[in-house]
Amino acid sequence: MNPYSAYAAATMMTDEHDKGKLLLTVLDTLTRKIEEVKVLIGHKKYEKKYEELTKIVQAIQILDASLDMSLGEIPKNLSLLYGYLMRRLQEVHASLDIGTLDECKSILATISEGFAEAHRKVKEKNRPAAAPETRSVRRTV
Repeated sequence: MNPYSAYAAATMMTDEHDKGKLLLTVLDTLTRKIEEVKVLIGHKKYEKKYEELTKIVQAIQILDASLDMSLGEIPKNLSLLYGYLMRRLQEVHASLDIGTLDECKSILATISEGFAEAHRKVKEKNRPAAAPETRSVRRTV
């Protein structure tokens, strides 16, 4: 099974509480993969660069397709960002521009930071409140 089919299957099997963590893992993996592409370009391993870059773009396509556009402006703006990232990364196939890869990596890191903060807030909100402290009162007779 290719990694993107695995991601899609994992998304279906993951409960609601783990989806945020899974998304953060995917975003972190994408930023690491961009670094790997930079190294491949430096070593002039263009065929492998093409394969890895294509996988990164496909993963971003999956992220874009998974957005729920009924939730307002945030998913719409995120979709625009994903589209921009896909276009810029596809340009790297021909240009081999490390600066473009750094730009895309920075955008993904910013998206990841935003999701991490939102995930943290959701976890805090959904965390069960601590049970009120109960005191036992002893009576002596």
